[in-house]
Amino acid sequence: RMADFVEEIKKMITEYDEQIAVSDLVINLAIEAFKELRNYPGSWDEDRILADLEKNKAKIAMAAIEIDSKNGAENQLSHSENGTSRTYSEYLMAYKGVVGFANCV
Repeated sequence: RMADFVEEIKKMITEYDEQIAVSDLVINLAIEAFKELRNYPGSWDEDRILADLEKNKAKIAMAAIEIDSKNGAENQLSHSENGTSRTYSEYLMAYKGVVGFANCV
């Protein structure tokens, strides 16, 4: 089922821009970043998590594009020419506004 979800993300990205070719690795990184941010409760099974991922498919697709585009000097927050100092955002802009679950200990 997760492999099908990855293929759906690839298809969305291609529909967005057919010249963007994002690897399975990049898509899986975007999915893992989303899962980490959401902080799913331990009681959730894979089907419930996958249902939540489905609801956020567009965000995950945009995050995959964002991850892929950071390969090189694009999407920098700042840049210094002589010292070659680059700074990137610590979080994915595609996930701005995504709220994680509060889990009790």
